[in-house]
Amino acid sequence: MPDGDGKPHLVDLHEPADEIAIARNGANNQYWLYTRQNPTNAQVLVNGNANSVANSNYRANRGLKVIVHGWNSNGNTAMNPLITSAFLAVQDVNVIVVDWRALANSNYITATNGVPSVGQFLGNFLVWLINTAGGNWNNVHLVGFSLGAHVVGNAGRQASGRPARVTGLDPAGPNWGGNSNALNGNAGQYVEAIHTDGGLLGIFDRIAHADFYPNGGRNPQPGCWISTCSHGRAPELFASSVRTNHFVGRLCSNLQQAQNVQCTGGTFNMGNGIISKRGNGIFGLQTVCAGSAIPIVPGDNSHYVEGESRYVWMPDGDGKPHLVDLHEPADEEAIARNGANNQYWLFTRQNPNNAQIIVNGNANSIRNSNYRANRGLKVIVHGWNSNGNSGMNPLITSAFLAVQDVNVIVVDWRGLANSNYVTASNGVPGIGQHLGNFLVWLINTGGGNWNNVHLVGFSLGAHVVGNAGRQASGRPARVTGLDPAGPGWGGNSNALNRNAGQYVEAIHTDGGRLGIFDRIADGDFYPNGGRNPQPGCSNSDCSHGRAPDLFASSVRTNHFVGRQCSNIQQAQNNQCTGSALNMGNGKWNLWTTHWIQLAFLMNKWMLGARAFKILCAASVLKDPVQGYKEGDRYFYFPGDGDDTLHLVDAEDPVDFSFIEKFTRNPGNNGYWLFTRANPTAAQVIGFGDVDSVINSNIDFSKDSVFLAHGWNGNGGNEMNKVLTEAFLQNGDVNVIVLDWSTLANRGYTTAKSGTAAVGQGLGQFVNWLVSLGMSYEKVHLVGFSLGGHLVGNAGRETEGKVKRITALDPAGPLWGSDNNRVVATDAQYVEVIHTNTGLLGFTDPCGDADFYPNGGSGMPGCWLNSCSHGRAFEYMASSVKYNHLLANECDTLRDATRDRCTGELNHMGNADLSKSRSGIFRVNTERNYPY
Repeated sequence: MPDGDGKPHLVDLHEPADEIAIARNGANNQYWLYTRQNPTNAQVLVNGNANSVANSNYRANRGLKVIVHGWNSNGNTAMNPLITSAFLAVQDVNVIVVDWRALANSNYITATNGVPSVGQFLGNFLVWLINTAGGNWNNVHLVGFSLGAHVVGNAGRQASGRPARVTGLDPAGPNWGGNSNALNGNAGQYVEAIHTDGGLLGIFDRIAHADFYPNGGRNPQPGCWISTCSHGRAPELFASSVRTNHFVGRLCSNLQQAQNVQCTGGTFNMGNGIISKRGNGIFGLQTVCAGSAIPIVPGDNSHYVEGESRYVWMPDGDGKPHLVDLHEPADEEAIARNGANNQYWLFTRQNPNNAQIIVNGNANSIRNSNYRANRGLKVIVHGWNSNGNSGMNPLITSAFLAVQDVNVIVVDWRGLANSNYVTASNGVPGIGQHLGNFLVWLINTGGGNWNNVHLVGFSLGAHVVGNAGRQASGRPARVTGLDPAGPGWGGNSNALNRNAGQYVEAIHTDGGRLGIFDRIADGDFYPNGGRNPQPGCSNSDCSHGRAPDLFASSVRTNHFVGRQCSNIQQAQNNQCTGSALNMGNGKWNLWTTHWIQLAFLMNKWMLGARAFKILCAASVLKDPVQGYKEGDRYFYFPGDGDDTLHLVDAEDPVDFSFIEKFTRNPGNNGYWLFTRANPTAAQVIGFGDVDSVINSNIDFSKDSVFLAHGWNGNGGNEMNKVLTEAFLQNGDVNVIVLDWSTLANRGYTTAKSGTAAVGQGLGQFVNWLVSLGMSYEKVHLVGFSLGGHLVGNAGRETEGKVKRITALDPAGPLWGSDNNRVVATDAQYVEVIHTNTGLLGFTDPCGDADFYPNGGSGMPGCWLNSCSHGRAFEYMASSVKYNHLLANECDTLRDATRDRCTGELNHMGNADLSKSRSGIFRVNTERNYPY
């Protein structure tokens, strides 16, 4: 069942209700008033307090709209401002949002059982409000979503059915079948239900005067692939209908017709805010609208036709969709300011995260920076409604710096990019021309070589770099357009084209919608056909955003091999069999490579005939939710600390020279000490530096816990913070965090191959501390993911003398037959907690005690493998604090996965250094902390 943010939670429908919470019920309701005078800042109306109404913007001569959220939500949950703003946009009304979080945020059964009382209190409040401050029941409209639909049903009945309208948005289904407290036709003069996930999270049966079944009333709704999304479509459809009243239903003879979208009867509009609306029957409709109709599903641009559609969903820099009106007038004043407001942020390996600002025309800003003329220059330009900090910029910047010692300049043009889409589009040429002039000045003033310049732009940014390259007379060695923006750019002479650089490449991922589908560059790549949906995407916004993801991955690994296509149809259908050319990457000499690889295909290819286009379709990528299977070449693996899935090529060459250089001195790693005297500010212990030990808070008489992060992590990431806090809360110990981020942030194959050597270095560090007075009997090594195998190697370096090792879901990919993986002999006692077996984590028992919480995969509250993988350190932290996770011993691993364990109990996790039991164990956890 989703919460108010759409995040799914596992609900046990047999969980006992909390009768104490139910007893508090509706007395805790809050009533938040919004009007056109205060559209975003609530005024709280207090039941029984007439002054709270008198001092508010409530007006009796206005209509009254009441909105009620569902389970695990509150008055600030997204559906409330969505519907509130829609009502206020079209009507001068009072809108009251009911916040019943006090009960709604209990377990689902408790919240369900408390719904009647919450609704009755709401009904009594409305009676009091109208009697005290005035109003007209014929102008009252109650709207509730999910459990909230049943709340407004009870409220309407408590008010003797006087509300003019009651609208139930996909009324909650679980435990409501045959329930007399459910929404029904007695709640108001006209009761309407909109069913979007019928038979699953919502009720499918008729329950109102008019029951609407958009798109059949079941999952999946357009743009959705899971039930929680379809359930949440109901408020979105309703809010859209309030603004535009464009959903025309057809009367159906029966439910079967509605489900099959085969209704042909009389018309009746779904939703809207018309208070006098009346009707009866079953109605079906489709919500996929073409032409100029306003699309209602955020991110779904299936309606869009270039040159015809007026509205389109366009994502901002965080991937959040915004509805764009392509007929909106441009702000000419903003365009006039254009590129003069550009900012240019320099990143290098000396400052990979903290920008140095280069000011156009200010030579000192170059001299005082880390810019070096003998390095290559990469320039990155974001798209609409974004800025220099938007996710694509650090993603691509870090990829370039990981593989090349280059100057990276991120262009921040938010001054215009954050205008409306039409204004931003019209200003693109000026932005690009200013960028081109800046680059000419930079190279003339600070030095550099045009043959080492690579411009990269996403969406509108692709057209920016096109204009910049042309302003620089086509001198940049490479220009890469990442799904160049489509809306408003068909036939536009200012669009990216092959004149922008010596070699121009376009990567099309949402062609024909948010991106251009036509050939516009020297090399046009169409991964997975170049259209929506890209793997792992369910809507156009996601597919559009795949272009920067694919490009950043290609820079690190150069693993996307395209095949030349005879025509664009072949590319779209993934039927290309011609010569190979890699998509993306960060190389400068692709034009030469292009010539060599294709010359033999063209008998009459004349020197300088750059009009020739390459059409390449890259290999189909794996869906991120599928995880890893032994033998996969490509798989997604989460970064420990960045909460992001990264595409891994198992055949990516290992940088052995870097591993050898980095690991030959264990002092290259960071060793950060935390104690109760310094719980958050690290003291750095230098390997071999006795003074750093003497001058620290370390106490060898106390237990010492060593923490090792995983791939793409660092000493300051979440797992280290939560485990450090847990261990220090539980006991007065030394916590030493290992920071091996320099190697951990290389490609997965390199980081994995270097794990053993880093672990050996940690073991040597422990041996050195023991020589200074620490005892192996007081040492506990804890590692997550790759860090799980790392601490195994550390223990092995001490000849298994350390007291305890805990490996938290040790990484699975590429470890199946690796002798460097964690094993039971690495310490006196080795414990392993498996939370994502067979996918991101290692499956087989490999310690003295192997725990398989919830069977070892699919952790409660998780629906992504990365979430289940990360549960390992969360369970560990919780167990250290509370020591409450009791597991039954299992006869076999099969029994553990099938929940057939009835053996003696054993504590999972905790900080106990005296643990010794061996075997296979299972514990079933809760979905939320402390689990």
